[in-house]
Amino acid sequence: MSAHVITANDLDLLSFFEVEPTPRDADVPWPYNDFLYETSRGDHRISFAVAPAYKDVHCMLAVGGSTMYELTALGVDDVRYLKDTTGELLEIILSARETVTLRLRPFVRIDHRVAVASGPNT
Repeated sequence: MSAHVITANDLDLLSFFEVEPTPRDADVPWPYNDFLYETSRGDHRISFAVAPAYKDVHCMLAVGGSTMYELTALGVDDVRYLKDTTGELLEIILSARETVTLRLRPFVRIDHRVAVASGPNT
């Protein structure tokens, strides 16, 4: 796989979201297309769009019809699909110091972390 494409692949995202994505262009394959994954968990609606080759991401979480979190990030460092002891997660690496982690099971959670640089002047 090219270093210019996100680490997560189409099967990873299919497993994570448990829905078939809607491609922007029907005739353009992974990773050169844009894909939209939309799913619901109870009162939570999750929308996740990705352009794997461009590393562009749009993520939105709505609860009860109101948007609670929205992220638009162009040229992210990476998107990774991971499994840990509590289940599956999707990690959006915005930069070396900033990540967004999305979980859908056993409950919906978005964790946005920013590491503050430490140094002699902080």
